[in-house]
Amino acid sequence: MDSCSQAILFGIFPLAKGAFSNSFRAHRRQFLSSRITKHTGSPGQKRLVISRHRFYSPFMPGEKKKSHKRLQLWIEAGTLVLLGGCGAFYSQQEVFIYSAWRFWHGKTTFIERPAPKCELAIPEHPAVDSWVSWFSEKNHNGFQIQLDRARFYAVPAQEIFMRRGLPKDLVYVALIESGFSPAARSHAKASGIWQFIPMTGSRFGLAQNKWIDERRHPMKAAKAAADYLSLLFNQFGSWSLALAAYNAGENTVQGALDKSGLNTFWDLMEKGSLPAETRDYVPKVFAAVKITRNPDLYGFRPDSERLIALNETVLVPGGLKLSWVGKQIGVPEKLLEKSNPELCQSITPPGYSKYELRLPIGTGDDLLTALARHPPQEGKPVRKASGSSPASYRVKSGDTLSGIAERHRCSVTALAAINGMKRSQPLKVGRTLKLPAGGPTQPPSKVQSKRGKVSRSTSGSSRKSLPNG
Repeated sequence: MDSCSQAILFGIFPLAKGAFSNSFRAHRRQFLSSRITKHTGSPGQKRLVISRHRFYSPFMPGEKKKSHKRLQLWIEAGTLVLLGGCGAFYSQQEVFIYSAWRFWHGKTTFIERPAPKCELAIPEHPAVDSWVSWFSEKNHNGFQIQLDRARFYAVPAQEIFMRRGLPKDLVYVALIESGFSPAARSHAKASGIWQFIPMTGSRFGLAQNKWIDERRHPMKAAKAAADYLSLLFNQFGSWSLALAAYNAGENTVQGALDKSGLNTFWDLMEKGSLPAETRDYVPKVFAAVKITRNPDLYGFRPDSERLIALNETVLVPGGLKLSWVGKQIGVPEKLLEKSNPELCQSITPPGYSKYELRLPIGTGDDLLTALARHPPQEGKPVRKASGSSPASYRVKSGDTLSGIAERHRCSVTALAAINGMKRSQPLKVGRTLKLPAGGPTQPPSKVQSKRGKVSRSTSGSSRKSLPNG
């Protein structure tokens, strides 16, 4: 018999005995009272009989007090036995405590151990373990496909992150965001591997116009992501909160901290102070990093020999058609489009004197030779827009760069680039500006490739909740 059973047995016995004894005495007093009243007449005779016969002493006031005291003692004894036995029972139970080097438990919160900016420690949290199980068991094939796609981008991105003093494993944020798909697009109009929305992309210098959308440029977007994550760590002091802010925005996370008075992401998660997507997002990232650090343990194929760059970069003039480039180097136009996902048209953006075009390794010299023999006309568009546009424009008094761009249906960025000037640079009256050809400019949020419908992100923008079990 265990200690808890013994406690219940020996604790209930005195309680029951005390209660039974008290009940028995009460019934005996009632019975004797009725018998005495029956055999004696007046109340005075009743008192006389009671005083002469000590057998009926329970009716006396002093005896009542003794009876109540005995009951109280029995109850107290039973309660002490119960508490002692149950305390022994709980002291034998196994209690899980987080490892001391990761968390310490205060009155109400878990506080993360401060870590340097260059270190990404994996928290020992059940939510992380649940997503590791999900990726490695229930979604094994899908995760493997994303790992295979990462081989084109992971190593160069890791070099970018390490040059900025950041943990190289942060590149696997892109696996959760987009599955390393440059064409991924979310319902919130986030685009590219790193899923920048138009406003954040512009904030970190990613150009967005009718010719290019640098949010889809693998390396330029990686640099912007590294800068953004570095800024977020400086603000919040931990990678878990920085990752939460990358997903939900720094204002959302700061507001949750201020409103709740909590200090860590894990406390905010437990209290439900952040959006449901963000509460899943951070454990997902840590789970992906945990798997990629030891993929063999979880049954994944780490093909390190394939983690090499498949493209080289060549500087070419603007307005260069990809179809012409493909013919010169013997590469299909579709492959060039896939290697340069930031191009919204099958042409390098007009107005650039030197544009970095990515080509399959070993074909760069062939293109440079072809360009030397047949230099193409700079700034030639893919096709002429409906309606003619003048090739140049003389600046008049009161003109602004944005007004000229709107009047001639081109973007301010393209107009400034083709004239070698900054967007904020003032215009001089009488200056002749070159005008890029093209139709009306679309706002950045509506930029999409002409090569088909945009696709949606399959990982970072999903609303999949944590699996049960």
